[in-house]
Amino acid sequence: MKRLIVMSVSLIILIMNTGLIAQRGGPPPLPPAPPPLLEAANKIVAAINKKDAAALQSMAAPDAIYLDEDGHALPVVVWINKLTMGAAPKQMMITQTHGQLFDYIGWVSFNYTLAETYQGQPKTLKGTASMVLKKSFGDWQITMVHGALEQHVPNITN
Repeated sequence: MKRLIVMSVSLIILIMNTGLIAQRGGPPPLPPAPPPLLEAANKIVAAINKKDAAALQSMAAPDAIYLDEDGHALPVVVWINKLTMGAAPKQMMITQTHGQLFDYIGWVSFNYTLAETYQGQPKTLKGTASMVLKKSFGDWQITMVHGALEQHVPNITN
């Protein structure tokens, strides 16, 4: 009986919140990336564009993880190697930056376009990246990276 009451109350709250969100025109807008986190994101992009694995590694906490699209939690070095290995140049640009600071921790997200040459042909990848960073000895360090490629699914995505 208790479980039924808790489930019923939870369902009512969910329905009320959904109605309130619909009345407001959707969820609240995401906050823009605060300057310190935007600066950190730009440093990360600059290192990717230079294919500077050492710079990226220095921006990562020792226990940093990379969450790939399939849900695997991998060492951040996997992400670094994907972005810095190979002879072909890479050019990343970011837009739609968002984030929040909470004292010495924060998150930043952005859409990206990554242009590179693959098997002799120019390719462009688009996606979204999200990162959790912590301030350590005055510098922002990556503790978690998640990346997702832009998907095109008929009747679901634009």
